Amino acid sequence: MRFVSRGLCLAALCFTFVAQSIPASAEPVHDSLLAAVNAYRASRGLATVVASPTLQAAAQFMADDVARYGPPAIPHRSTDGRTARQRMTDAGYPVSQAFTSEIIAWGAPTVEGAMRLWLNSPPHWAELNDGRYRAAGLGVACTGAFPCVWVVTFGSLVDQTYPAVPEYHTTFYAQSGYPTLAPGQTAEWVIAFTNTGTAGWDLSKATAVRLGTWSPQDSSSVLASPAWIAPNRPAEQTTTWVGPGQQAWFRVQLQAPGAPGTYRLYVRPVIDGVEWLENVGAYVDVSVR
Repeated sequence: MRFVSRGLCLAALCFTFVAQSIPASAEPVHDSLLAAVNAYRASRGLATVVASPTLQAAAQFMADDVARYGPPAIPHRSTDGRTARQRMTDAGYPVSQAFTSEIIAWGAPTVEGAMRLWLNSPPHWAELNDGRYRAAGLGVACTGAFPCVWVVTFGSLVDQTYPAVPEYHTTFYAQSGYPTLAPGQTAEWVIAFTNTGTAGWDLSKATAVRLGTWSPQDSSSVLASPAWIAPNRPAEQTTTWVGPGQQAWFRVQLQAPGAPGTYRLYVRPVIDGVEWLENVGAYVDVSVR
């Protein structure tokens, strides 16, 4: 998925939805959604679109929002009160210079199903057939009440592209306080990192970010609980997609040892099979009393 900017246009926005209930499951595949959109546009003699990181961030936020909270009461308004154009603006897309739109489908378990829903809906068909668009963002979330939520944000300007070689970087963002527990008691510790690289972190692919134990690397911990992914992997990102500039949150379940004392767990973000991300010295201290 890749993306530059020019021109001055009016703005357009589609405020319609499509819904379908299909009891199935699927893995979100952003590349496949982009390929399906472009295959259809090419078959109609229309220009294909390239994936914009800014539009991608806006689309994925909405996909996760609908998957978690259900269809919004006001079309295309996320639960934080933002419209589609506001989300695009906040993500860095030049909405004041571009035509934009957003289409959403929920309930289809596959890319093909989402495309059928849109093509059978006149307003969505019109957006897919709009020749002004040159860029798109793809959002997919397959958690929550629906098999999958699919979002495409369109823009008439190409603002930036994904680099040919992805770069993965991170910085510490925030964490919850250190817990105090009784022996054998469990507690949740939350920590977040900002994606400062050029590539997204996709939970459905090999680019998902997990927390790995550190100091020493990949060591087991006396604070491990049965909820951990593995003895050396406390947690993974809680959202399907974390684009550049967005935060990934991790919920770590900690179990206190039987003996009183203070126990420390060092963690570091890692994309297994790819690389360890920057070591910012993140840790949690658990007091057992």
